[in-house]
Amino acid sequence: MSTSRPLAPIAQPRTEGRVQVALAGMAAGTPVLTLDGELPVQFLAPGDRVVTRSGARTIEAVEVEVVQDATMICIAASALGHDRPEAVLWVAPDQPLLLRDWRARALFGRESAIIPADRLVDGGYIRRVQVTEARLFRLHFADEEVIYAAGVELPCPPAG
Repeated sequence: MSTSRPLAPIAQPRTEGRVQVALAGMAAGTPVLTLDGELPVQFLAPGDRVVTRSGARTIEAVEVEVVQDATMICIAASALGHDRPEAVLWVAPDQPLLLRDWRARALFGRESAIIPADRLVDGGYIRRVQVTEARLFRLHFADEEVIYAAGVELPCPPAG
């Protein structure tokens, strides 16, 4: 994202014992807005151009992680506003989301806030679901970027 300072998350990843555990990413099937329209995240590769808040950017790297017995966050269609997400969205608990509406002002006293999906769980429209296996995708760009996935703004860290 083209700003003078990097986006800072509201919360840090969970810790279990002394090991920091951060489970971030989008589930396979998540539609990501590209210059060719929306494409499922699993079809994206380095070199593809994605629409971001900063304009079209080239994917530098794609990380894929398969997690057994994973806790995922299921966000119902329109749970974050009109058509946000456009359909059910599955993300990992520590996947950051960018909020730029009344929720950011009400919850954090800011015009915008980046928070892990897990912090939005309400047990109804946004809930934790245990799944047997999750295939998670993380996109990386030259700089920190915010992409559009199912109509939701998801921050992506820089490559490296």
